[in-house]
Amino acid sequence: MKIEVTGAEEAKEAVDALSAALADKPALHARIAKGARPVVSNWLLDRDGKAKRKPGWPRSGYWGHAAESASGEADAEAAWVIIRKEGVGLHLRGGTVKSTRPGGKLAIPLRAELFDTNPREKFPDRADAFVLKSKGRGPDGRAFLAYRENGALRLAYLLLSSVTLGADPTVLPPDDRLAEAAQKACASYIRSAARKSGAGGLRA
Repeated sequence: MKIEVTGAEEAKEAVDALSAALADKPALHARIAKGARPVVSNWLLDRDGKAKRKPGWPRSGYWGHAAESASGEADAEAAWVIIRKEGVGLHLRGGTVKSTRPGGKLAIPLRAELFDTNPREKFPDRADAFVLKSKGRGPDGRAFLAYRENGALRLAYLLLSSVTLGADPTVLPPDDRLAEAAQKACASYIRSAARKSGAGGLRA
């Protein structure tokens, strides 16, 4: 007795649709990027909460801004997370920061009220402040931008030719965290593709 099996064509179409979805690398990579971005952002937010600060000084919020600047992007070749906050790469890989002006100095605030304030804003009139040099480490000692307040000498900024940061791999989440996020994103993408194609309802 010959029994005709129906539904084979529908099953083949569903499988073909699923295969096409899995072959859509830009869409798959976009799902991976979408899944990895929160891992990076949450990691940076946690770092912001743990950032050390001097008593009485405001929190910089630097790593919080870095978290907000993160975005997941992808193409047919790969998925990635971009952190657009300036300086994150320097913290990660290490390096030396210098003034953008030839012969200029980096001004490091020494008082809480000067945090995140440019010396030009604090002292719009150059006569309001002066450079004070002291003997200390190095052949030239240290230099400060200082001012007088009610006759008292106040040190406003430490002036440095450069600042060197060491590499810090903990700026980003561990590789296994990102790999786990990628695996979950792939599994989610496959389930979604199966539902849309109808292959999710097939039974052997």
